[in-house]
Amino acid sequence: MIRSIKLSALLGRFFLLKTTSLWVMAWMMAFICTTSMHPVHGQQAYRIKAECTVKSKVVGGNEAGLILGTVYYDVRIGRLIFEVKFPQKETWVFIDSVQWTIRNDTLIYIKPSTLKPKLSVLHLSLNQQLGGFGLEQSGYSMSEVKTEQGLVISGWSPPAAARKKMGRIALASRDRQLISVIFYHPDGRILRKQHFRKYQRISNVSLPTEVVDEIFEKEKKVYQTTEYKNIVINEQTPDFYYRRDPKYRDLPLGTASPKR
Repeated sequence: MIRSIKLSALLGRFFLLKTTSLWVMAWMMAFICTTSMHPVHGQQAYRIKAECTVKSKVVGGNEAGLILGTVYYDVRIGRLIFEVKFPQKETWVFIDSVQWTIRNDTLIYIKPSTLKPKLSVLHLSLNQQLGGFGLEQSGYSMSEVKTEQGLVISGWSPPAAARKKMGRIALASRDRQLISVIFYHPDGRILRKQHFRKYQRISNVSLPTEVVDEIFEKEKKVYQTTEYKNIVINEQTPDFYYRRDPKYRDLPLGTASPKR
């Protein structure tokens, strides 16, 4: 019988692209209360909505997980919203280093999160930075580049002051599209491999609609697939769906909200 992976374990693995800690790399792993319509300036993409499926499986084990829902992200608001439909209906709101969990319009939990919206697949795709993985903006510097079997492979080194905590990153690209990323521990071990597949161009945004992760944990390997479909760019709907302010606010980190 397959035993489900806890939502909290899948949660951190969702959407994350890069990180500064081993714990995150191993996986706590690239979406107004008032109605507001925003004009589209030219062809600039600033907002994305997509149906999302996340499947996880421990290789050689009996743990598996499935999450279904809809993701919302607006670069101007900077909150990554995931409306979970299965296995339990709730909303996850990621704001910088904090995650809110909302059920029935009520905030039930706040806790620290390592998932950074600006490091997500959605943010980098909307800003046309996915090809370089946003590494230059993160302080990484290119240390090598070569071609192999039609791929351009580049190696990136973290800032000198952070090399005890951050390992190097390798990118593989084809025709200026990011194909794979490999994350290394400072001691050289591979922590994670991420593969970007089935690119689609929607309203001048090139987005991989399938992201496959191989996460190397202490004594096991987790295989995860994230799929996006029915993608909409610059949807003209109220900001509420991209902000999702809860009813109760200003709770200490790690505490549940008052009950109704």
